[in-house]
This record gives sequence, structure tokens and C-alpha cells, in this order.
Amino acid sequence: MEFYYVKRFDEDLDFLWERFKKKLEEAGFLLIGERIPVAITETESGIIADYHLLFICHSELVEELVKIDPNIGALLPCTGFGYRTEEGNYLGVTLPSVAWKIAGEKVVELMRPMEEQVKEIIDSL
Repeated sequence: MEFYYVKRFDEDLDFLWERFKKKLEEAGFLLIGERIPVAITETESGIIADYHLLFICHSELVEELVKIDPNIGALLPCTGFGYRTEEGNYLGVTLPSVAWKIAGEKVVELMRPMEEQVKEIIDSL
């Protein structure tokens, strides 16, 4: 079972990244941090470059999660990511319904709608 959702694009990564952030904000997500390391790493499958990280929360969802467990902050925020390879540019997000199973089924069920919303945003780019 994959713990992420990722999609390949032909468009420029920086252009996609800015559109991704704008659409997330329009959907009510809070962008609480961003890292854009300008790194080039060679792997067995090729070169990965310009790995981007975006830390995403939704204030209403956090409020509901805290009601279940005040220590939920140990799992926050969700992470969006982007990178370049020789095959194209990629955008993705961690899937809380998989990665957060340790917090219990109630938390997972609360996260599913947000997870689907972010996947739809990625697909709309």
C-alpha cells in the first residue's frame, strides 16, 4: 500500500508548484511552511532535482483532530512534495489515511475528505 499520491506532469515544476499552492489556499488550506532545496541527487533510476516540500494544514480539520487526541500535533502537518526527473515533473501528497493509521480509525476517517480534496487539486493542475 502506497503512503503517497503522486502525478507526473510535463509543465515546468516551478509553474506547477505555484498553481498547486494557489489552489490549496483557495480551497481553505493553510500553507504553514515551504522548503525548496535546490538539490540534485542521483539514484539508481536517474537524477532527482529541485525537491520541493510544502507543509499543509486545514484549521477546521485540526480543531476536530485535537478533540480526538490533543497530541495529534505529532503527526501534523500533511506534506505536499514536488520534484523533477528526466521523465518529467511530479507533484504529490502524503496520504493521511495510510500514514496516520497509527492514530486510529477515527482520525483516518476525518482525514479522508481532506486527502481526496488535495488529490483532486493535484489532478486539476
